[in-house]
Amino acid sequence: MSERIRDYLIVVGHLWIGDECRDAFFKNPNSVLIGFKLTQDEKERLHKLTDASFSSMELLVEATGLEYDELREAIDHPRARMRHLTTRKR
Repeated sequence: MSERIRDYLIVVGHLWIGDECRDAFFKNPNSVLIGFKLTQDEKERLHKLTDASFSSMELLVEATGLEYDELREAIDHPRARMRHLTTRKR
């Protein structure tokens, strides 16, 4: 059984591929992050992201503190691709 991917990776991966969710995140990050299990450091890094952070994978790696391979895994993960961040399961 594979290890569960961290919510931080799911959020970063989806923000990379989901323009609509990225726009929603920039407008109200706290609302978008509700329900995700994030460390204080991860929350702080996410709050510091700007539109320029998404100009290249290298800039996003630098801004998020992830390794390049982690970012690739996050972007390619089905959970990052399947569901908008603003959609909540109830």
